[in-house]
Amino acid sequence: MKLRQNRREAIKAGLVLVTPSLFGLGSCTPPSKSGLDADVLIIGAGLSGLNAALLIDQFGYKVKVIEATDRLGGRVHTADKNLIPGFPELGANGIGGGYARILNTAQKYDVTIGPSRPRTEPRKGELLFAIKNNLVSPERWPTHLANPYPEAFKKGTPSSPPWSIYSQINPLPKKDLGSWSNTDFKNWDRSVYSILKEKGFSDEAIRLGAGTNVSYGVDEHSISALMYFHILTFIEQQSSANGTGGAAVGGNQRIPEAMGAAFTQDILTSAPVSAISSKENQVEVSLNDETKLKAKYAIVTLPPHALRGIKLDPIPKANQGSAFQELDLTPCVQVHFVPNKKYWDEDGLEPSMWTDTIAGRFMALKNNPDNPDEVTSCLAYINGHRALSADKMGQEETVKQVKKALANIRPSLADALDFVYYWSWSDNPYAGGAYAYWKPGQITKFSKDIAAPLGRIHFAGEHTAKLNRGMEGAMESGERAAFEVMNLI
Repeated sequence: MKLRQNRREAIKAGLVLVTPSLFGLGSCTPPSKSGLDADVLIIGAGLSGLNAALLIDQFGYKVKVIEATDRLGGRVHTADKNLIPGFPELGANGIGGGYARILNTAQKYDVTIGPSRPRTEPRKGELLFAIKNNLVSPERWPTHLANPYPEAFKKGTPSSPPWSIYSQINPLPKKDLGSWSNTDFKNWDRSVYSILKEKGFSDEAIRLGAGTNVSYGVDEHSISALMYFHILTFIEQQSSANGTGGAAVGGNQRIPEAMGAAFTQDILTSAPVSAISSKENQVEVSLNDETKLKAKYAIVTLPPHALRGIKLDPIPKANQGSAFQELDLTPCVQVHFVPNKKYWDEDGLEPSMWTDTIAGRFMALKNNPDNPDEVTSCLAYINGHRALSADKMGQEETVKQVKKALANIRPSLADALDFVYYWSWSDNPYAGGAYAYWKPGQITKFSKDIAAPLGRIHFAGEHTAKLNRGMEGAMESGERAAFEVMNLI
């Protein structure tokens, strides 16, 4: 009991640097008389895994959580305050007002929800557009020569016209969050490029709006329009919710840390899994260090990229096998800086920029609640094909190219930024990207099969959610998998 209490206190303090030998294999929770290490083994200590663990624990079953990294949260990841001023979110950022599971969990475990912290969308009136080496204000953009959109779509931001089209033609029933995977809509499971082309957008306009600084995927050809329709339906549902969203005070990672601290059983960290085998009466999970753990059932919450590195027995067949091999996560690289001078005062322009360069969305973050007008750090948020290019170049060259691009666009930024931190989700072996995206045809092909149990192995994670997206989707999937397993024990 003392060891377990020490673990909970360490998690509360953010000191999640534990090893399997200390808090798992050598913990105070011995194997049961059946020879099993748990009723349920949960692989992955992100929101979905922790939510499943807490639910199963609540019903009195023995649970053990296995996490490959040295921290809790998965793709919910807040930068350490000693690394970046204002500790911005490296992972999941906003909590919607309709994120009932997240908000209830935060309240239950005493995590305070405060105001939202803008990351890629700055406060109103604080953004410039940098297109084809032109610095353009939002007021000048509708009539600027660099604006490639049809007359009816020239207003807004460079990325907003495609969303206007998606909203206009969204075929999904309002408030029906599960309809996106219905085969009735399979004709919409095609690229956003094809949709926008039909609406009269030029290739240049499509590339700018749907292929530059993409919200999901790699470019305009890699995303199913049906996924965007579901996102819009989800956003509408969130907008009509009565709850108040925002962000966790101290960073969103405080939520999974609080969940881990409340969990009374074992969490093994720094324990990558190499194989999972479903046998007649049990599941066997092999760790990279050759340790083997056994349970009645397993819940795997890993994203597909991480799952590809694990040997599954039996081998997933047909559509589910395709899903695990083909579904990808949005490439995302972040380059963090601290400004050493007020470049925005020097040139009299707004501090943030939406660019068509390697710098992506360059945002001046204001994460000091005591001084909300202070720029605490600057972030080059790089998505899509440019993030893949950054991964190939590596940190040193990417930082160099980002600073060069920014100085070319805006001379006041030359020598104005001190590099402090680099983070890549797409180059992370346990993630493979920031959030799941569905390519044309994939929703029809395997969305209904991706979470199907494989013998005694069950699956969860944001990419398996049926209704919600993001953090709430992760929580939803963990809840579903937990009840699936408990109905079988």
